[in-house]
Order: sequence, then structure tokens, then C-alpha cells
Amino acid sequence: MPLSLIKTQPDERMMLRQLLFVVIFVTLPLMSVPGKADESKTLRVLTRDTSAIGGPAQRHGHSFEEMSGTSVSVSQVPFEQLYDHIMLGFVTGQMDFDILLIPSAWLADFAPYLSSVPDSILDGAQLNDIHPVYRALMRWENRWMALTIDGDIHLGAYRQDLFDEPGTQKEFRQAYGRALVPPRTWTEYRDIAAFFNGRRLPDGTSLAGTLEAYAPGGQRIWYLFSHAATYTNHPDHPGAMFFDPDSMRPAIDNAGWVRALNEFLQLRQFGPVDAGSLDSEGVRTRFAAGQAAMNIDWADTAVLAGNSAHSQVAGKLGFFALPGSRDVWNPEKGVWEWIAQPRSVTFLAFGGWIAVVPAASLEVEQAWSYIAWYANPQHSTEDVLDGTTGINPYRRSHLRDLARWGQLPGNRQAPDYLGVLQASLSAPQTIPDLRIPGYRAYIAALERQLDRVLAGEVTAEAGLREAARDWEALTDRLGRISQRRHYRDAMGLKERVQ
Repeated sequence: MPLSLIKTQPDERMMLRQLLFVVIFVTLPLMSVPGKADESKTLRVLTRDTSAIGGPAQRHGHSFEEMSGTSVSVSQVPFEQLYDHIMLGFVTGQMDFDILLIPSAWLADFAPYLSSVPDSILDGAQLNDIHPVYRALMRWENRWMALTIDGDIHLGAYRQDLFDEPGTQKEFRQAYGRALVPPRTWTEYRDIAAFFNGRRLPDGTSLAGTLEAYAPGGQRIWYLFSHAATYTNHPDHPGAMFFDPDSMRPAIDNAGWVRALNEFLQLRQFGPVDAGSLDSEGVRTRFAAGQAAMNIDWADTAVLAGNSAHSQVAGKLGFFALPGSRDVWNPEKGVWEWIAQPRSVTFLAFGGWIAVVPAASLEVEQAWSYIAWYANPQHSTEDVLDGTTGINPYRRSHLRDLARWGQLPGNRQAPDYLGVLQASLSAPQTIPDLRIPGYRAYIAALERQLDRVLAGEVTAEAGLREAARDWEALTDRLGRISQRRHYRDAMGLKERVQ
């Protein structure tokens, strides 16, 4: 059923969700779920089908059973099917799981079907240890609905050994009139990428200037968002990155977004010849293999590339905050405004993973006990130091535990890495990812146009303009008043009085 054929009444959000997902019945086959020996004594967990997130779910499930006597069965489905599998269970009343490990952005759609976090967790020391930036993602409509189990922001990594080489320093200064140092702006980042791209290392490796993800379905959308963050978040107009927070008109076709997308396209030429096929895993593994001067990635790069057992560049790393800009788009005046000093805007790319408990579970209390076990400081510290878990620092204790990070083979740059994370999370502007009912439909509409832009079928301006039209139609179908309320809340803005 085409989305355009679904007629809605703006105030009936629950009915709308059910109408929007009724298409699942005719487009998705029912997926089998591994059985269990004794349902009355088994907690059932559902998450994605990789070692990331799912691996810790299984490992902590075994130790939870040893501790509590309650067994844990972990079922995993491909990421592209995970949302639909969960929503199908909710709208049909056939939810077969006690615990869901999901992206934080999905909380908006799933919240009506979830139990609240119990006071035993809210009143404990565990909660205060979660960084406030990630703690905010645990709430929806003034209710604690989730527990953070992963923290995500983008940051940069660079080859410190290449940057510090005297001859290279001299050559860069002659070419650009400034010292070769980690980039503070996207313009500096582009110049450094162009400078290093195609250079031959002594071992014959042809170096890429930088690595970012461009593959369809390969996390490229968050790379675009990270480029756009600095240009589209004017300090005097908070919350305006994705929509005008008053009118809910899409902002993704303004000059800041067009500049970001054109910049993202240009940087592709300073990557490897197959840059268009790179996903985020390729970004970090190729950097760890010594094939690039820089990359943009989640914090996974630090763990993988800093481990001498898996990396050719261990002990040679440096890190930098997401590059900024000296100008920013003013959405109210429709002009670029100059800023005296480069301003970096922290973007919570993807935002991380959360754990939730369906209200229909018959084991709500025990389910929350397992989640608290999964995410406790000891277990989560072990997870963030293990490059297979996909879990990045989200607790204050993760950012302070220099001794543990220093134990990582080859990662002599632990103070630099943790310092960049701490500074990023304390930046004057820290912008959450898009977090609104209908999130996946909005993202899909933008991805469709990104496909066309990257293929050269349309310009950045035309593609973003068409995506904005799709977003406007989606907002009308989902209910502009309620969408505005949710968007403002997600962006930390108070609702305006009508």
C-alpha cells in the first residue's frame, strides 16, 4: 500500500502507527524465532544479527544465568528487518520477547508499547554514571523508557606519525601556508585529505587522504549529518538542524545542508578508488590497515586501530573532534554569518543503542534486572575495550578510566582519545540525532535522494529539495502539531504556547 494512500486524522497517533505498518503483513514473511526449553524461566532477547550488541547480549546472558538462575535466550535478525519484526509484534499483540536492544532513535515509535524503567534502576548509582548526553536518550514524553547501553558520536582519527614527519610538515606549509595539525574546520580537513591523497608510503601503499562511508545502507546518512551539523545549528536558533521547530517545515534543503552534501561528495575523490562501496566497518578496518591519513568514524576506530594485534598503525594514532566552521547558516535571516573562531558542533551520530522492555512481557522485573546486569559499569567497561562489541563509551567512568584504556596494546594515545571524547560531550552545542515518530520513513526518503545525488543523477540542491518535499508530506500525514511537540522535546526545546 503506497504511503500516499493512507488517510489520517492528525490527533490519532496510535491508529496511524498501526495503519502505517499494516503493509508489513503483505511485504514481509513471518520470521521464525529460535525456541526455548522452558519459557517460564527464560528471558527472551531480540537484537541485530552481528557480534556488535548481540555478542555482549549472549555473553552477559550466560553470566546472568549463573548469577540469578534465570536463563537468557538471544534471538538475532538482520538489522534491516529488526524494526519491522518488532513493530509487527506490537501492532498484532504477538510480542514474543522480554527485552529489545534497539537504536535510540526508534524509541519514539515503540514507546507506547513499553514498560517504564523501574525505580530500583533510577534510584541507583548506575544511572548517575551514564553521561547526561546519553541519559537524555532514555526518556520519551517525560517517562524513563530505556537504559542506554552504548554511546555514539563521530570523531576523527589521524596518522600522527605522518603528520609529525618534518619533511611532510615543510611541504604542507609551503602548499597551504600553515602548519600541518589536526583539522579544526571542514575546510582544513579537505585540504589535508587532498594533500595526502595518492601518496606512496615506503612499503608501497597508496595512501587515501581520508575515509568516510558512502555505501548504500552503510551508515553514510550519519556522515552527511555530521558534515551538516556545524553549518545548520546556529547558536541563536537551537533545534533547527532538521526542521524549523516552530512550523515543522523541513530544513534539509537550506544552504547549510547543500554545502554539507557538496562537501561530502567532494571528499569522495580523496578516498580510495572504491570509496563508494565503503561502509563504516570498511572505514575503520582500512584505516587500521594503514591505508589512509585520516578517517571519520565512531569511537570503534580507536579500539581497532589502537590494538597491535589487529592494526598496522597502533601507537601512531591521534584524534580530533568533529571539524567545525567559521561560518553558520542563519535560518531566520537566510544568510551565512561569520564566526571569529572555528566552532565545532558535536553530533550524536546514530545516538547509540538502548535496551527496552515490552509492557506485554510477563517477566518485566527480571527483564530490567538483566538489562542492569548487561550495562553495569564493570561489564560495560569490558565491552567498550573489546572491538567486537560495537559499544562505545557512554558512562562517566568509561571516560575517566585511563589505566584500563592504557592496557590496550599499542594505544599509547589513550589520553588524547579520551580527551577528545570528553571535550566533544562537553561542547557548547551537542546536537542529538533525528528522533521523532516516523523516523525510518523520514530517513528512507532522504536516502532515496542521496542515492540519486551520489549517482550523479541530480544535483545536491535538487535532491535535498525533493527530500524536503517528501518530509513535508510525511509530517502532514503524521500530524504536524504532534510532530512539532515531539521534535521540540527531542531537541531540548520547550513547547510553545499556542
